[in-house]
Amino acid sequence: MANSRILSIAFTVAFAAAVSMPAAAVPPPGKGNPHDAAAALDVDAQTLIDPDIDYEALRSIAVSQHYTGYRALPPGIAKNLARGKPLPPGIAKKHVPAALVAQLPTYPDYEWRRCGTDLVLVQIATQVVAEVVANIFK
Repeated sequence: MANSRILSIAFTVAFAAAVSMPAAAVPPPGKGNPHDAAAALDVDAQTLIDPDIDYEALRSIAVSQHYTGYRALPPGIAKNLARGKPLPPGIAKKHVPAALVAQLPTYPDYEWRRCGTDLVLVQIATQVVAEVVANIFK
């Protein structure tokens, strides 16, 4: 009787451990690594807006309005700032000056941001990068 009770307890503990293992591997919603959530976000770069931007005109506006002199992003973050990818976590996103936004094309559900020296068009709902115009604010 003692052996059957010990076996019953051992079986219960083993079963509970086996059942709870997969549940512990998946973090609750909103928790865990944000890169995993970004990887799960399947955004096709073909569905994003493709703005028609004149780099030279934007650069001359930025220089004439004194919107230059910002520091570039660190190399590790800068390489993750690309079309079709979500904005890297921890990136400093700043609003673009209103005088420059007035010169830019506008699209519903998108907004222009400054990230370091780059001008970035971001899809608001998903924070996915639609366009990176490099070194406008250099």
